[in-house]
Amino acid sequence: MSQSAAISAFPIERSATQHVREIPPLARSEVMPQARVELDRFLALVEHLSPDDLQQRTDCALWSVKDIVAHQASHVTGLVSVGECLNQFNPRNYREYTAKGMNTLDAANQRQVDMRADRTLAELIAEMRENAEPSFAGRQRFPFFLRWVRMPVPGFDGRISIGYLIDTIYTRDMWMHRVDIARVTGREMVLTPEHDGRIVALIVREVDGRLGKALGTTSVTLRLTGPAGGEWIAGGANAPSALLEFDLVEFNRLASGRTTAQHVLDHGLVRIDGERAAAETALRNIVVLY
Repeated sequence: MSQSAAISAFPIERSATQHVREIPPLARSEVMPQARVELDRFLALVEHLSPDDLQQRTDCALWSVKDIVAHQASHVTGLVSVGECLNQFNPRNYREYTAKGMNTLDAANQRQVDMRADRTLAELIAEMRENAEPSFAGRQRFPFFLRWVRMPVPGFDGRISIGYLIDTIYTRDMWMHRVDIARVTGREMVLTPEHDGRIVALIVREVDGRLGKALGTTSVTLRLTGPAGGEWIAGGANAPSALLEFDLVEFNRLASGRTTAQHVLDHGLVRIDGERAAAETALRNIVVLY
């Protein structure tokens, strides 16, 4: 274990932190403003990328920066209409990918990226800009009865609703891919408490569901540093026995599966105080869907 991930013996005192369960769920009134701001920030990041930037490999093993932009263009277009959304996720359309061993989600996404392989960055940006308003309108008029349909997600227990996918995951996915691009290109990742802080808080709120099961009555304090960070108590009802302090981007890399708990510890990407067992249990269970 890295010395910078040191464990101290003193108990963690409850400070003026918020319990994760006090974070309000995403309200319907937030969905569209959040999606608009995130698309604006994503476009502002990618529109000035250089040819060398586009070829950089990312945390997404199969994708370059340009592939990620293509992936997001497909998401924007996919919400223009119910028909287009269903077409993108029609298993018949990506059978050649599943035949190679890809799970259904990766197959659907890879097909959409490959369909845009010959497009330039300017063309991908134009696709997103031209389809932005139709896409926002498509989200709002998506049939109510379809929003309640639940579907499995490879690698995660249980099912998610299409409504959750549209309202939460599409925006969160774009946010995380903005992180991917900023990291490998050295570009600024614009972070503000009002927008990014809310997205991160909602992610922490979901992390708590898994932490609660893993920790039992034990709780931990999650301290995320950075302009969109915060401090929350997660887990059981007891006073927190450990504190885990991350840069908020590294926290999300862990939660999204882009890195592992062991890598975080070995490279000193988390500062831990308090009970080691509780802290390591928490680290192994910081996982949510992006």
